[in-house]
Amino acid sequence: MLNKIRSSISNRSKGKRLIGLDIGNYSVKALGVYANGTGQKIECLAMSEADRETRQKGRDPEVLTELIKNCLAEGRISGKDVVIMVSGSQVFIRRITMPTMPKEELDEVMPFEVQKYVSIPIDKIVMDYMVVGEKEVDGVNKLDIILVAAPKELVEQELSIARAAGLKPVAISAAPMVQWKTFTMRNGEQIDKVSAMVDIGYERTVISFFNKGVLEFTRSINLGGNDVTKSLISAPISEAGKELRTLLYDDADALKREHGFPSPEKAGATKEGISFAHLSMLMRPVLEKLLSEIKASFDFYTTEFNVPNVEKIIISGGGSELKGLRGFLANELGMEVESANPTLGAKYADGVSEEITAASTPSLVTAYGLATWKRDELNLISGRKENKKIASITSLAAPCGVAAMAMLIFYLNISGGVASAKFELEGKKKELSSLSSATTRVLQLGSKKRRLLTERDSYPQVLREDIDSAVILKEIRLHTADNIRLEYISFLSESSTAEKKKVKVTGTAFFLDKRGSAISDFMTSLEDSIRFDDIRLIHLEQDKNYTAEGLKFQISCLCNTM
Repeated sequence: MLNKIRSSISNRSKGKRLIGLDIGNYSVKALGVYANGTGQKIECLAMSEADRETRQKGRDPEVLTELIKNCLAEGRISGKDVVIMVSGSQVFIRRITMPTMPKEELDEVMPFEVQKYVSIPIDKIVMDYMVVGEKEVDGVNKLDIILVAAPKELVEQELSIARAAGLKPVAISAAPMVQWKTFTMRNGEQIDKVSAMVDIGYERTVISFFNKGVLEFTRSINLGGNDVTKSLISAPISEAGKELRTLLYDDADALKREHGFPSPEKAGATKEGISFAHLSMLMRPVLEKLLSEIKASFDFYTTEFNVPNVEKIIISGGGSELKGLRGFLANELGMEVESANPTLGAKYADGVSEEITAASTPSLVTAYGLATWKRDELNLISGRKENKKIASITSLAAPCGVAAMAMLIFYLNISGGVASAKFELEGKKKELSSLSSATTRVLQLGSKKRRLLTERDSYPQVLREDIDSAVILKEIRLHTADNIRLEYISFLSESSTAEKKKVKVTGTAFFLDKRGSAISDFMTSLEDSIRFDDIRLIHLEQDKNYTAEGLKFQISCLCNTM
């Protein structure tokens, strides 16, 4: 089952030290570290990589359980207390503000608050939150909070995998929170910079943004190192003196590991006779797609959070070890790109080899962050994971507790609901006041549009010739906000000389606090243009490919060409 196992251990690892257990489809990493304010010491480490057949089975609980057992056995790691995590588009993370209130009241209100953002019923999710400080909003100091929620089924699956391997999970975190922990511990001197960590895994990439040392926004992309390998088997490849052939997966993976992403200008060929230029050509579309997603994330983040620019990028994860990737991103993005090194300056306990750590430091970011978890940090299996009202009611369900239980339900619903309702009411008042001015503006713009159309029709026909499609594209782009990503634009009219062209626009709208307003604002902007008429929303669905909330949409409209 295992393709490779690397491990080292010290005698101290037999104690109660927490083990950070990073359970991926490609590999399992177990790390024990002693960290304090002055430094860190790596006490045990084991990394095991699954073979191709195992990886293709996806997240199979039985397969992963055996992978963990083999990893720990070969690494001679006997500790049972582990910290694990959940990741992917199903994990909800948001930074929010709440009115200042005691911790006990906050615990009661947060289950109501999370229901504003997730569609899953409260009894089917687990949640937790962290208060990271205070934030001034409209002249009032409010609590600055990071809220995390995940489907209970997803959390239970990860817990069952670890328990089946004979381990005792003491905490479960979320991938961006773990990366944040590692970032703050290893990048203290850069805490004032706006930084992004791009964690490239086997199948998924997580992009997290840190502002003044706090996680502010995160997004998950379904693209990883495995896509680079697949790109090498997507088309026949030529070798010196041989006919065209398609590479096997293992051959492609070996080529990727050895040569990475060659520069397009690099002369020569591999020992198999495959030119470096050909390898670069095959890999480039995948890396260009990754680059495009990173740029889109940067544009959305800087616009939505009023940040001038991202100053630095840190890449991590096994996929970030691709040779040539760091230079490619730095050149295309025009900024500093650094490979993560969570063990920089670490000491090593007796029996632990520094070589095994140095072989794959960027891929240890997650394991390191898990291993240094503390009991006051976010934990999806903590006491706050479920609505405390439910837990309290269950414990009071004794023969003489019926009346008390009814009173408790009434009290908690009132006290928790009032605080949440007040907060929501303030937002609704502001939204309502802004709508009045917006309605007036729409009426004014509509009147202006009719006047301009009348003026246009007064000009001779010869001055109103057919416009080029590029002009239409440019016009649509002028009305596209930064939180809308256009993906496809098609022209549907049968005649190129028709007075009006029918246009279909496909894209994704991202939003934070103004749910859905991005699309309506986009449609209103097109309607206000002298160029477009008959704006219709013809398709709308939730886009689950991103951590940020988003809607996939299609809009049809008529474009005036005369």
